[in-house]
Amino acid sequence: MHADRPPDRATGGTRRIRVAEGVVCGVLAVAVLLSTVEAFARPAAPWWPFVWQNAWTLSAITLGCWAVLRTTEKADARANRRPAAPPGDGPAAQGGDEEPSSRGQ
Repeated sequence: MHADRPPDRATGGTRRIRVAEGVVCGVLAVAVLLSTVEAFARPAAPWWPFVWQNAWTLSAITLGCWAVLRTTEKADARANRRPAAPPGDGPAAQGGDEEPSSRGQ
């Protein structure tokens, strides 16, 4: 199995999250690269400030989209998970060696 692919049991939501993560990383890498060019080369092209600043804006937007997708994925995972049994409902509490806690009163 390849490390860059989700497991076969991954849902469509998980695949969307992984694609969104890749987009966020790519856009952030481009923004950092453009900032490096800005710091060292100081391009004089009239369109340069638009490209350089909007790369950071796009990275913030994609990060926000990823956060929304990730939050919904976690909420779906919580909704699909069985709730934990409350204490005292297990087999040990029904027929175990321990006596009820009212012993000391």
